[in-house]
Amino acid sequence: MHATVIRVVFALLALGFGSTLAALPPVQIIRVGDLLGLIDGDGKLLAPAEFLELKPGDPLILVSKGNRTAYLDYAGNMVIPPQTELTQPFSEGLAPVLLKDGQGRLKYGYVDAQRKTVIEPLFATAEAFIDGLASAGAEDAWGSLKYGVIDRTGRWVVPAVHDKVLPHSGGVVRVEDKGKTHRVFDRQGRDVTPAGVDFVGIQSEGLVRIWSGRKQGFMNLAGEVVVAPRYDQAGDFRDGMARVWIDGLYGFIDRTGVLAVPARYETAEDFSDGLALVKLEGRQRYVDKQGREVLVPDAERAYGFSEGLAVVKRGGKYGYIDKSGRTVIEPRFNFARAFHQGLGYVSLGRMTGFVRRDGSFAWKSEP
Repeated sequence: MHATVIRVVFALLALGFGSTLAALPPVQIIRVGDLLGLIDGDGKLLAPAEFLELKPGDPLILVSKGNRTAYLDYAGNMVIPPQTELTQPFSEGLAPVLLKDGQGRLKYGYVDAQRKTVIEPLFATAEAFIDGLASAGAEDAWGSLKYGVIDRTGRWVVPAVHDKVLPHSGGVVRVEDKGKTHRVFDRQGRDVTPAGVDFVGIQSEGLVRIWSGRKQGFMNLAGEVVVAPRYDQAGDFRDGMARVWIDGLYGFIDRTGVLAVPARYETAEDFSDGLALVKLEGRQRYVDKQGREVLVPDAERAYGFSEGLAVVKRGGKYGYIDKSGRTVIEPRFNFARAFHQGLGYVSLGRMTGFVRRDGSFAWKSEP
């Protein structure tokens, strides 16, 4: 991420912000020096750049100064004033917090945006909810910390008997124990690890990458192998397609495992906005999901499409083209990122900002 800006990327999976944030009003995080602020999708300033930390959540946005944390709504209003007890982002309506249990011991529970306790303090550790599940920890009879996964009632779906719970999504829980291969559980707590699989990736578009030895394939959320591990390299599914590597060249398979785009490219990036950026005979070009070449960009360097536009570098400067190859925003920036929720981040000298599709600035910093 560029040193002069932190964008609100609603794929903040590590914090569990997946699908729910998409329904919230679009916002962008701005940086002025070392301080963070917030603008809305039209560039209106919601919060001045005065915070050391700013993390969008669902339904509130965490901001902090010094050792105090507050929470804003998506209109920039302060909903929870500065305090020291609640310090974690909200996700899916809940945030983990240290509370006293019935015996006066500090344990983690969960509160809602009104700071009402929804899940009682029962846990030694607690993480954000992701797709209805959250990693949590508890001490065993020997005082060792073990990990599992709880649902929104606080019930253990996967008991806290594991050495580690890896990042999860889509109701697919991955655990790791010393000296053992990874195991995978569904949201009912059933072990759905396919036979012969020794490593499992994170869920993407309802499919999960799996490894058997050095070969990669895919399983579904029920643990059924839908693409047998036969590829030396594979990427996660994006836009309904997954990049695979065959005999030193890249192609793409669809969700059934059919090689929809032949493996003939020297490099390939994930599909986005219906197109994939590939390189053939040393030149970048865009192909569709049938492998048809739809555009050869006139640029030194091109990037993936997002919201109908793609960043291109021409003459050492960055701008944007549309899917016909027409230049929509002339290359004049020192740096540019893909459009996200109607705005594109750019920099020009010491100035940083967000541009609209017509190239006008929605917001920019002082030069």
